[in-house]
Amino acid sequence: MTFIIAEDEALKARLQGVTVEDDKNPYRPVGVWYGQPDIEVRAQSFPFLTIDLVDVSEATERVMNAGGVHPWYYNDPEMQVGPYTYDDWTVPYPIPINLDYQITSFSRQPRHDRQILAQVLGNRLPFRFGSLPVEERRTEVGPDTTIDMTIRRLDMLGVAKRDTIESGKRMFMNIWTVRVSSELPHPFLAKLHTRVRTVGVGIGVFPPDQAVTDGPPSFKESFTISVPVGTP
Repeated sequence: MTFIIAEDEALKARLQGVTVEDDKNPYRPVGVWYGQPDIEVRAQSFPFLTIDLVDVSEATERVMNAGGVHPWYYNDPEMQVGPYTYDDWTVPYPIPINLDYQITSFSRQPRHDRQILAQVLGNRLPFRFGSLPVEERRTEVGPDTTIDMTIRRLDMLGVAKRDTIESGKRMFMNIWTVRVSSELPHPFLAKLHTRVRTVGVGIGVFPPDQAVTDGPPSFKESFTISVPVGTP
């Protein structure tokens, strides 16, 4: 899972689909942007929402200091191969992290402001028991292929109204502060494993008159090829 990037994208996806209506347009989509990037600022038109990451902190209430966790596939004794034992594959618990986000809505009309508030508050950003599906997709694996997915906590920390006057024009603003639970791999994890440098491929040649269905073949000749897989 790509730390922070995946949470950003998940929160942006959650806020998509908000619309407003008025006498001139019965269906006006509300854009969702990350806060401050120049390219997106130039493309913004009212009304719209912005997402800003405002704090990153350790979630001390979720810390597990002792021991570690075993990969799920080693729960099955049949999956243990070679001289390795269950304890050889223990990795430290990840470090729990809180990601605090500020979501702000901007609109020029009070009716748009209320419509955005009604659609976001309690629906996309619940007051209680909120959750956020976080997916990571890799296009090199396949089109729209999800390689990892978790369900995170989404806690509402606060809601504020910040209506103001900007350049002589009314600006209606709503600010939601939410917290997304995340995890950061323990720094010791990188020291537990060595990157694979070569792959050995064994090839065996057996008499053509021996059918494979007769059982394991008696090899007449065999050799191994080592293939480099990358620079360490």
